[in-house]
Amino acid sequence: MNRIVFDPGHGGIDPGAVGKLNGVEICEKDLALAIALEAADWLAAKPDYHVEVTRDCDIAKGELSLEDRVTFSDRHKADLFVSIHCNAIAPPVAQGFEVFHYKWSGEGWTAANAVFRAIAKGIPEIAPRSVKPAGFYVLRCTAAPAILVECGFMTDPNDLKLMADKAFQKRYGAAIAQGVINYFA
Repeated sequence: MNRIVFDPGHGGIDPGAVGKLNGVEICEKDLALAIALEAADWLAAKPDYHVEVTRDCDIAKGELSLEDRVTFSDRHKADLFVSIHCNAIAPPVAQGFEVFHYKWSGEGWTAANAVFRAIAKGIPEIAPRSVKPAGFYVLRCTAAPAILVECGFMTDPNDLKLMADKAFQKRYGAAIAQGVINYFA
C-alpha cells in the first residue's frame, strides 16, 4: 500500500498569492485546495493507494504551520508528500508550472520528474517550466520524499483563468495523481 499525503498550500488567514479574474479576487489557498482534493480523490479510487490530505477545507481556526504539515505527513508514514501551490511574480509576467524537490533527495527528484511529465502531457494548456531543487521547509523536513507543485501563475491572466475553472481543476488533479502512479510504477 502506497501512502500519499497531499498538502494544499496556505489556508485560513494565509491566502497565499492573490490574483484577479474579471475584477474578482481569487486566493491561492482556494485553488490549491481544489486541485489537491481532486488529486486525492482520483488517487484514492485506485487500488494500492492510501491518501491523506493535510486540510480538506479552509482552516477556520488558527493556522496549519509548516511544522504541522510535516508532522502530519510523518505521523501518517507517507511514502510521498505532495504540496500543491500556485505561483506569483511581479512584472515581468511569467507563466507555466514547475515542480520542486529537495536538492539532496534522489527519490524526490524522481517523483518530481514523474509528476512534471504527467502534468506536461495531461495539461498542455499551461506551459511546462522546469523541475528544480529547492530548500523549502516541507521538502527538506519530511521523512518521506517530497515534492512541491506550482500549478501556474496567479499573476498570469491565462494561467489564472484556467486554474479557476472547476473542470480544469479536475483534470489538473488527475494529471498530478497520474504522475504519482507513474512514480510508484
